Amino acid sequence: MDSSEFSTRPARVLMHHPSHGASLHSVTAEHLSALNFFEVPEAQAVCTQYDGLVAAITQYAEPVFLRDILGGDAGYEAEAGGNPNLIFTRDSSITLPWAPRHFIATRPFLKGRANEPTIVRRALEKLGLTNLVELEGDEYLEGGDVLPIMDAGKRILLVGFGARTTKGAAIRLALDLIPRHVDQIIGLSHDHDLLHLDTGFTVLPNRTIFAAAGMFTTGFLIDETRALRPVNPIGFAEELGFNILRCAKFEAIAHERCNMLPLGDGRYVAFDMPSDMRRALEDAAGISVTCLDGSEIAKAAGGVHCLTRPLYCGS
Repeated sequence: MDSSEFSTRPARVLMHHPSHGASLHSVTAEHLSALNFFEVPEAQAVCTQYDGLVAAITQYAEPVFLRDILGGDAGYEAEAGGNPNLIFTRDSSITLPWAPRHFIATRPFLKGRANEPTIVRRALEKLGLTNLVELEGDEYLEGGDVLPIMDAGKRILLVGFGARTTKGAAIRLALDLIPRHVDQIIGLSHDHDLLHLDTGFTVLPNRTIFAAAGMFTTGFLIDETRALRPVNPIGFAEELGFNILRCAKFEAIAHERCNMLPLGDGRYVAFDMPSDMRRALEDAAGISVTCLDGSEIAKAAGGVHCLTRPLYCGS
């Protein structure tokens, strides 16, 4: 059974609605660099576009909001009121389709996001999930840099390290998760201009990869014995028989082209993309992509994958 993220239907999707707090209304041009936003988004337009995403997800999985779990919690209320990046629930935890009752608490590099994993950890523990890894020192990890896939029966975490996640965190994951929860870690050193791995890379069904051109430089594989060897990321994927589809780096950064949310059975949600690009992805991977207007949300440097944390266990 393939328990890759791209082939597993989530039971629920953890989200934080931008209207659940006033943080977006406090964003000004002076805050953009600290928040890693491209432009000041219009709050009501963000909420409207977010509602469209929620509606699309509801057809296949149950959205569950942080406010529903932690409403009244002082820490949550403070983050919701002052941290507009809280909407990107992908980054503050990692879930594994093949281990639905567990999660990995992350450790953001950006100081303004340091409290997010603490908040989300409380929510996930209230939902009955157990944390697997404790990070410290130079071990910085954000969920947008991790993709869980399976290949040839092996449970693999693809871990990007560049702007936010560190190589030390990838090694910590290998030490703590192999062999019980993961079989291999593939570390991917990616272009620092692309904030996270999911900004410019995704693995699709039918052995298809969609990636920003020039995304990777070097990489490494940590196998079942925890032995580490260097690999060329794209060359290694091609050796395994993957077909690589590419988009321009600018397209990936500005329009979140590669940032796609799988909802099982070949169904995907993404922000708007050119029709020829969508058709090429659908034909190559055998998928169906529902495109949404995310132009205002993208000003905050995130896409549909960033806005969602799939949960693979029911209530």
